[in-house]
Amino acid sequence: MLAIAAMLPASACAQSNVTIYGAIDAGLRYQTDVDAAGRNQLTATSGNSYSNRLGFRGEESLGNGLTARFRLESGFNSKTGALDNTKNMLFNRTASAGIGGKWGYIDLGRQYTIGFRTELFLDPFDHHFTPIVPISSGAGTSLPAAATAAGLGASASTGTRFNNDVQYTGTFGALTLRAERALGEDPADADRGSASAAGFSYAGTHLLAAGAYTRKETAAGFANRAFIVGGGVKWNGIVAKAGLSRERQDTATQGVLQHELRFAGVRLPVAPALALTTGIYRADYDSAAGGGRRKLYIASLTYAFSKRTNVYAEFDVNRYDGLLVPASQQHGQRGVSLGVMQAF
Repeated sequence: MLAIAAMLPASACAQSNVTIYGAIDAGLRYQTDVDAAGRNQLTATSGNSYSNRLGFRGEESLGNGLTARFRLESGFNSKTGALDNTKNMLFNRTASAGIGGKWGYIDLGRQYTIGFRTELFLDPFDHHFTPIVPISSGAGTSLPAAATAAGLGASASTGTRFNNDVQYTGTFGALTLRAERALGEDPADADRGSASAAGFSYAGTHLLAAGAYTRKETAAGFANRAFIVGGGVKWNGIVAKAGLSRERQDTATQGVLQHELRFAGVRLPVAPALALTTGIYRADYDSAAGGGRRKLYIASLTYAFSKRTNVYAEFDVNRYDGLLVPASQQHGQRGVSLGVMQAF
């Protein structure tokens, strides 16, 4: 009986497919005008080109066309080895389980939002250089503190991840459809702290298109509405993309706050292992108290030694105006980054 019991876990594992995966990115970054005195700074970077992660994903065939799946993903800082978040969350990036078939999947847990998945599809840099490019997390765009406190975001996704999220994904040829509901779990009002979204993406032979709409309600009961839309073309290895996002936040005393992001870029194969990517991102903030603008110009070269290892160089220029001028009061910055990324 003991021998049979010892064999059971091995038998269970053999019926499923579990993968350990991840990536580590480390490098250096030099940036001008990092403070009000106009001083420059050289720093070590962590996940500059591609966010560091360690994850586990698995699938199990349940028969009758059904498949169960899960994903657990944690982020870490390559400079220190620490978790890359301030809340000490082990699986801060993803913790979800789901079931599906030919009709699609339903996943539950902490997940990437539909808005994020849509901007990832449209981003000319394919979610690289997220500490610099504002499209994913709003990096480098300093909204007024009152706007941030009210719930307005500086990204194109109105939230990278939702907790308590129930999400449907169905892929039918080149078309993918998505819908989600993140529960607020407030017994007094089910809408407070909740979010709902729907979106699509189309990846044809030469044409790309995507769009999403998200509606959230803050814990205080104020509505937040956001959309992102865009498209692109692919031809002989060249990929060009462009998009527009807009987020509007209702408030009690500030009226309606708005953040709009326009972006465009192109990826060019320079050589079999060398690629050049360029992009322009323009953020516009508007409120009853005034507005502001940020412009980012960025270019990168990536050399792939293999499918898993590459080195990169990046150059960027920022311009700030109005209420989007950072607290350090600089109106312009330049940055250069070098690094290596290994995936496993």
